Amino acid sequence: MIIERLARLGYASVGIVYMIVGGFAVAAGLGKRGEAGSQSDAFAFILRQPFGRALLIAIAAGLCGYVLWRFTSAVMDDEHRGNDAKGIGIRLGSFGRGLVYALLAVEAIRMAMHWGGGGEGGEQQAQHWSRRLMDAPFGPWLLAAVGLGVVGYGAYQLYKAWDSKLSKRIRLGDIDSRVRRKAIAISRFGIGARGLVFVVIGGSLVIAAFKQNPGAAHSSTGALQVLPPPMLVVVGAGLVAYGVYALVNARYRRM
Repeated sequence: MIIERLARLGYASVGIVYMIVGGFAVAAGLGKRGEAGSQSDAFAFILRQPFGRALLIAIAAGLCGYVLWRFTSAVMDDEHRGNDAKGIGIRLGSFGRGLVYALLAVEAIRMAMHWGGGGEGGEQQAQHWSRRLMDAPFGPWLLAAVGLGVVGYGAYQLYKAWDSKLSKRIRLGDIDSRVRRKAIAISRFGIGARGLVFVVIGGSLVIAAFKQNPGAAHSSTGALQVLPPPMLVVVGAGLVAYGVYALVNARYRRM
């Protein structure tokens, strides 16, 4: 029960962060902001608000809860994914998402506590780890394989957005019938936008591998920045929509 509540708080935190990042992207695409922002920019934005530090601590707590739930779900199979190839793949994916959000949680805590010596930005991290992977035996091939995996995940998200069904783990019947259709449409739009960002990220890793140039690797921030302004506006709006989808999960997901 406690883990479930933490997970719901985590989904809400993820939703808020996505909505802010998406808003930054829309503003950048409209020429009202220099460039698309990162999750760290979203945390900085929260800090500047009234009671910003308390809000960011709450966001960090939510992200920690989300990470704990992802790890527990992957190891204990709380969602009953099973031990066949598909189930293990889903559980490994859940564990991997937990690792990604663990890094975000650490960054949120660091900024909320005003601890100096922060880590590298998203682009620097993407290039740093691409460089380290390329230095390993068969490194370029490994990096290309990772990139193709990310592209595959993004393509799956695009298919999920195109498909008329959302996750079976969302209690759609509990949503007011007057807003259910709109919630589904917004969620599908958000899933598709996020999927496109992953396709761009994965493609950049493949390009970095074949060019043997880690500087070509992009994080989500870099993936947004390479989009032309009209598309950046659309994708940014989609990331805001994905934030709404995360909030729907926070309220209606079966756990």
